[in-house]
Amino acid sequence: MTVGTFQSPRVDRQSAMASRLAAAGAIAVALTIVVLHAIKPELEPSWRFISEYATGPHGWIMRLAFLMWAASIAALALALRREVKTWPGKTGVAVLLVVAAALVFAGLFAQDPVTAKPDELTVSGNIHAMASMIGIPGIPIAAMLISSSLWRTNPAWTPHRSSIMWTAHATWISLTLMGIYLMWAVPRAGGFNAEVWAGWMNRLVVAAYITWQLTIACRLIMNNKGP
Repeated sequence: MTVGTFQSPRVDRQSAMASRLAAAGAIAVALTIVVLHAIKPELEPSWRFISEYATGPHGWIMRLAFLMWAASIAALALALRREVKTWPGKTGVAVLLVVAAALVFAGLFAQDPVTAKPDELTVSGNIHAMASMIGIPGIPIAAMLISSSLWRTNPAWTPHRSSIMWTAHATWISLTLMGIYLMWAVPRAGGFNAEVWAGWMNRLVVAAYITWQLTIACRLIMNNKGP
């Protein structure tokens, strides 16, 4: 046995635990968002962003969801360390860690209401916006780099090319659709209001992100179980 091929059982256990944490975190975040629709019905989901659940009564629930998401994304990066074999893939894992850090800031600093005027913006809202500018595009970038690396260079992932690549593509496609729609709808409606379905587009993007994360985490869990 050579040192290069030796894999510590402890490392395997850590990877398996990280994979389960990544999957559980993704599910927990999704369920929390669903529950918040009932807890905070005053925020119309068709045009209010998910981040706005962090404001007002029960706002701590959404802030906690951001922190759970950050922890699960970091866990996914940890679980993927030994799976990716290329520099693009390793770069994708590093991007995931940056996204996790951005999600922490998004959880600690609440977004301003989408209806806020320029003179009503707060320091907290500005920090949240900066974190969003990192985290929102970060996941599609990481998803494409990691997924491409996995199926191309890791035999255990090659048979699952379709699922990991389709979910990876869904991340950037959903984000692109939201961007195009908002650029068209917001000026037409004179700003964010009930005429702009920004909320549904935002939820589509989050759903795509969580689906990719859950797909990769579940495949990691299955790979750790062995044949």
